[in-house]
Amino acid sequence: MGSFGIFNNGGYMIINLLALLLLFLSCFYTEKGSRIKLGIWLLLLAMITDFAAGWIESEAAIMYAQGSKYYTYMLYAELSLFLAEMLLLSVAASLILLNKIPSFMIIGGVAGFAVVCIVYFLFISQNGDAVFQMRYIFPMVGFIYLAASFWSKLTQRYASGYIFAAIIASSSAVFLLLRLIRLPWTTDDANIWYIPAIANILFALSIIAMRINFLNSKLDDSKQEIEKNNQRLQNIVKSSPFPIIISKLSDDKIIMANNNAIKLFGILPQEAERYRLKDFFVDIENRRLLTERLERERQVQDFEILVKTPTGDTPFWLLASANIIDYNNDVALYAAFQDITSRKNREMLLKNQAVRDPLTSLYNRRYFEEEVFNRILCAKTAHEDYSVLMIDADHFKRVNDTYGHKVGDKVLIELASTAEKALRENDIVARYGGEEFVIFLDKVNADKAKIVAERLRESMAAIVVYSDEGEEVRFTVSIGVSSSEVSDNVETLIKTADEALYRAKQTGRNRVEIFRPTDLQKFNDISAAERKMETQNHHPIFDKEDNQEISLLDGIPSNQIQETDVKIEDKSAGMMLPGVDTDDLR
Repeated sequence: MGSFGIFNNGGYMIINLLALLLLFLSCFYTEKGSRIKLGIWLLLLAMITDFAAGWIESEAAIMYAQGSKYYTYMLYAELSLFLAEMLLLSVAASLILLNKIPSFMIIGGVAGFAVVCIVYFLFISQNGDAVFQMRYIFPMVGFIYLAASFWSKLTQRYASGYIFAAIIASSSAVFLLLRLIRLPWTTDDANIWYIPAIANILFALSIIAMRINFLNSKLDDSKQEIEKNNQRLQNIVKSSPFPIIISKLSDDKIIMANNNAIKLFGILPQEAERYRLKDFFVDIENRRLLTERLERERQVQDFEILVKTPTGDTPFWLLASANIIDYNNDVALYAAFQDITSRKNREMLLKNQAVRDPLTSLYNRRYFEEEVFNRILCAKTAHEDYSVLMIDADHFKRVNDTYGHKVGDKVLIELASTAEKALRENDIVARYGGEEFVIFLDKVNADKAKIVAERLRESMAAIVVYSDEGEEVRFTVSIGVSSSEVSDNVETLIKTADEALYRAKQTGRNRVEIFRPTDLQKFNDISAAERKMETQNHHPIFDKEDNQEISLLDGIPSNQIQETDVKIEDKSAGMMLPGVDTDDLR
């Protein structure tokens, strides 16, 4: 295609070499891992072969001028290179057009026929016109085939690069045809030296355009694939039996919610995108913990959250499973929910049953002892005071015997309600057993605890309950107080408060007594024999651990009850006294 005139000037040759270098560099930018990439590299090799053929043509012209006998062999080498250029362009065209290399039989047949023509016209017939024609026919055939292969890509979505290359290949073939018919301006090699350089540069630009087309095509394919995946995801979300929400991870804005989620959160379908997922959380800390786990693990399973609807005030529990996904080229949170409100309610009920007294709904003895143990540890660390009150209803057995256990239960309920209302929220009130109640007062010393106890005593003395017959039933309470001045042991505090309660009973009931640190020595000096006797004479039926008042006379009319050989334990003397009413000591 070129002119050997480029070799007559150093500047011309450098420009053509730079054009070839640009074409070489552009080949690295072609589609990777495809037949077209190999075809582009063969195009480069063909242009290099054309450059080499031009150089041999210029050397042959010099030999001809000098009358060298090797002139014929140089022409043979020149024509062989033009033949090689044609074959390279043909193979490149096949790779681009058919995505495969032509059969070796075809290549061999064409090459063999061309070689025979070269030998015949060059050495046998020595036909100069035929030799001149072959110099342009070989590359022209190659460029025609190459142009046809590029034009075949015209139907692609992005074909600007192929069209550009097809125009260049077609123009090259036309230019060679014009040289073949020897138009005047095409025969002056000195004036057309720039044609090969321009062709190589334009081929390089077309290859870059092909690469851009390829990237645009891949981008479209990726977008379509993303769209298909999103559509598939939307179908899965919509058909899911579970409430599902997809939200942006950056600003928490809801992208999509299925019908079950819309019903669950009480929002309108057209308003879903106005909300953020965090809008439904009751506890912001709960949301923060979920976010931290997602950032650390990228997925969370069975995470319990407390939520509410925008229009409702009643919170409800959900079990959330969430993971981070890519959605529309954005990082999103895919969350599925399950309503576990009924399960949480059952759990709360069971938990309350485990720590609450069924009659009064106060905490039970076990919870009180465990919680007070922890409270004392915190109080010791902070160097704070605390106190324990033991409360017992006076003559409670007489209430049961006179009005029945139903009225007795009313008394216990009123006692519990009054105690809870009169105390602070962080104080602990528990039913310790029977008609006994125990209270833990935070940050309160013994003297302040006595003031609280007196207020409680007065409030409870004002309580009135009514029997089934409408009779007024009034009662009083006795209260024992122990404090952090006495001990930091829960069991000791309860025992010493109970001891103070016993003193209040002995000294007239309806009063408050404090167990002081000075009382410890006397309390601890109880002899082992007396303790043993108390243990031997104690019957399990009178354990304070029992949560229900028990009477051995239940079901017997009161007029049939006679004061016979009922024996009770005298706590002060440590002996059994016959003929004494048990309620006289309570």
